[in-house]
Amino acid sequence: MTWMRAAAVAAMLGGCSAVQAQTAQSGGAPGSLAEASSFFKAPRLDGCALTLEELLKGKSSALRGRWIMRKGPGEMGLAAAGRVEMLPLPQRTGDVVSLDFRNGRLVADSPVLGFLPVAVQDRAPPEPGTGLRAASVGRGDLPDSAEVFLDEIALGPLPCGPEQLLRLNMQASPDTGTGDVLRQEYRLFLIDQSRISGIYRETAAAGRLERGLVTLWRR
Repeated sequence: MTWMRAAAVAAMLGGCSAVQAQTAQSGGAPGSLAEASSFFKAPRLDGCALTLEELLKGKSSALRGRWIMRKGPGEMGLAAAGRVEMLPLPQRTGDVVSLDFRNGRLVADSPVLGFLPVAVQDRAPPEPGTGLRAASVGRGDLPDSAEVFLDEIALGPLPCGPEQLLRLNMQASPDTGTGDVLRQEYRLFLIDQSRISGIYRETAAAGRLERGLVTLWRR
């Protein structure tokens, strides 16, 4: 399923009565996200077994609150002398991402990412070429050309593969204040109520490219 199709599915589902009912049910939660994160105890989610319908009919409320985002490992490309040189990026941590609902739609917000609508996508085998090369993310246990779709090293053994997990996709082009367009794309897999992992890609002017693994945690 392409990004355009995923976004269309999310938009179509965003207006359904099931999602609206889900939002109404969360009306008694604390007013701020900080209060919600300390107040709210997320029900358990099994990303391997959870259906898209179940998520949209109420269980997506388990995702509401504050998450810590860890980027990397990955790589950064810089254009020089007519070619792009790829440099390794270490793992970085500490960025706060808040998941919440606006007009019945799941959204992400943070000082780093800005405001991003979240497109919910059903499970499907990842398309070839959409992953990261094992060599670029430090997976020496795999052939260099093997594709990696989430950070299994940081997450530990998973009960199922990415083809069996629901997707949470985000993309945006925030204003950088410099006149350059920064394009952000996140392809994530919902593992459970405290772990979401996948791939991010950022492109900007002058051939700048950054891509790597990304994981959202909540303890």
